Amino acid sequence: MYKWDDLEKAIELSKNGISSKEIKKFFNFKNKPYSNPYDLFYIICDYFKAHPKLVTSNSREPLHVSVRRYFSYFACKKLKIKQEDAAFVLQKDRSTLVYYNKTIQDYIDIKDKETLEHLENIKKLLT
Repeated sequence: MYKWDDLEKAIELSKNGISSKEIKKFFNFKNKPYSNPYDLFYIICDYFKAHPKLVTSNSREPLHVSVRRYFSYFACKKLKIKQEDAAFVLQKDRSTLVYYNKTIQDYIDIKDKETLEHLENIKKLLT
């Protein structure tokens, strides 16, 4: 049974032109061990309940930007994936990833509670 939040998300996705097939994939995604940057990307999208197509778009919605930041941080800093490969997944420039990584590092440096909580939760998903 779906929660009300899930139904609202499905309606939002359909308004953004996402097909019902893609929406079903989004809600039926199950966490699995990651083996490439795309697996990591889907795990982080699932954690934030953000659709991957919206995250890779030019959307400036704070949720989508956050997903990009956390993906960039984990891909480049923790998993040592090349910035060029991570940038390809996000469909962004490498310089954008450098900015995302610096932003997350700045939040860590000031001990931002929300950021640290998200980092810990994502680390648990990845182990």
